Amino acid sequence: MKTIWIDALTPKQALLSIKIMEAAWKIGYKSIITTREYDYTTKIYKLYNLNPIIVGKHGGEKLEGKLMASLNRSIKLAETIMGLEHKPSYHISLTSPEAVRVAFGLSIPIILLNDTPHSKYVNKLTIPLADILITPRAIPKEEYRNLIDEEKIIQYNGVDELAWIRDFKPNERVLNEIGLNANDKIIIAREAEYKASYYDQNGKPVKMLIEKIIREFGEEVKVIYLPRYDDESIPNGAIVPREAVDARSIMKYATLTITGGGTMARESALIGTPSISLFPKQIHVNKWLEERGLPIKSIRDINEAYEYASKVIRDPDRYKVKTDEIIRGMEDPTQVIMKILRGDMDG
Repeated sequence: MKTIWIDALTPKQALLSIKIMEAAWKIGYKSIITTREYDYTTKIYKLYNLNPIIVGKHGGEKLEGKLMASLNRSIKLAETIMGLEHKPSYHISLTSPEAVRVAFGLSIPIILLNDTPHSKYVNKLTIPLADILITPRAIPKEEYRNLIDEEKIIQYNGVDELAWIRDFKPNERVLNEIGLNANDKIIIAREAEYKASYYDQNGKPVKMLIEKIIREFGEEVKVIYLPRYDDESIPNGAIVPREAVDARSIMKYATLTITGGGTMARESALIGTPSISLFPKQIHVNKWLEERGLPIKSIRDINEAYEYASKVIRDPDRYKVKTDEIIRGMEDPTQVIMKILRGDMDG
């Protein structure tokens, strides 16, 4: 049986790796998944009763820590992959620097996915080594012009998150387990990935916005806050689940999603729940979804975000969107990957 090796570094990448694994199995591929100790990533696999190979950990906020963690993980990953009975047929990741370096060194063909052209340092370390780069059509190919030949770029008509949202069935029991019900005005929130190499802003915008909302609306809203880091300060009055939870089910029953990044905002919008992304840079795929009628707003100003959030909280039904028809014609990257694995990209 042919094998693909997937490396996942974040919760989003973990979810996508599971969907790639499931699709690849159907066409005769075995999957090896590696990950690292970081954030909710390993907890995602536990929710699916999966046991990836855990190699290394996140390097933290400082450059020295990132460098040493990456170098150490590269060595351990190389040892892991060289210890396999058979060399993988392909490596697949969302631009994992360590995995790409190992795959290149072992002459394993590299398929990369990317929807973050703003992540310039990681992209420089990975995309030039790719055999194929898969990106949403929303992102101009010019964003990658200095990193890879355009003929190696394959684009699709959708977003990554659709892979695990399209057939998702929400579970109301998730709310009950954290003491809520579907009639509550729920806000699910997560801070920006402020320790990431590409994040160059000061402050914690989500924390500021959430505390402003709680001061104004009090017990009228229930805020579920998902910390991104173990040492993160939590907004006053927010509820933090003790265990990893299925955030998608919470989003389905929520009034609003607020995030400092993009993934949760897109997940929420695809489900039909209004979302605010406070990410300080342009995100092409967010704009693409908003233009197609999905309830996602990219807002950089805290006061402007508060005004929009207030309107949604006061009249939730007005801002919810039925998304089935909108997303029906969209694609997700697993469809492109399966064509590559089957060898029928031209067919």
